[in-house]
Amino acid sequence: MRSDMPNNLVNDIYVSLKQDILWLRLKPKTMLTETYLAEIYKTSKTPIREALSMLVRDELVSVFPRKGYMVTDVSMSDMRDMHQYRYILENANLVHAVKYATKEQLAHLDELAEMDRYYTEDDPHFSKEVVCNNAFHFYLAEMTGNRILLKQLTDTLEKLQRIMYFVAEKDYMFRGCEEHHQLVRHIADKELEKAQIILHHHISEVLEHISKMRGISKLF
Repeated sequence: MRSDMPNNLVNDIYVSLKQDILWLRLKPKTMLTETYLAEIYKTSKTPIREALSMLVRDELVSVFPRKGYMVTDVSMSDMRDMHQYRYILENANLVHAVKYATKEQLAHLDELAEMDRYYTEDDPHFSKEVVCNNAFHFYLAEMTGNRILLKQLTDTLEKLQRIMYFVAEKDYMFRGCEEHHQLVRHIADKELEKAQIILHHHISEVLEHISKMRGISKLF
């Protein structure tokens, strides 16, 4: 029987590299080689190669034969597509929540919204708040009971995390916190159209912020 050790090692390297990419410790267009990473992680090239292949599937890394790998860039076209897709997914969550959300689920959503305010005031770098912001949206997806929908939203928000980290200004985060509370109130009152308006603004504000900066490349 094969040992789980190699698989665990590959997963550990994959998770480590993925977090480095999402938190911009490895910025877009950074070149990586199997030799360099094998030295960093003190292992052979085989688990490095497997971990990088997983990141290629995630579209966080691109492979260049005989040259190495590069952390993928994020284009404005990618951003628009991801925000559009995110709204489609989250709108489905809203429709479900308005119809079926329980008082207990809404109370927990409101708690997650308030945690946004706590982290915004507590952490000047906002890294915790970005994670907590996602927790609100993840739970809204969990409420549908649809595993595939949750996975798609998770993948989309992970890819957007690199951009969220840079637009996480304090005023923006306080607005986001209040918008989460408004969403909970509209869901509780069965006001789908009002909730959809708030959600659309909540999602599109990031894209508008980047557009004003005239390009994503100015963020990195």
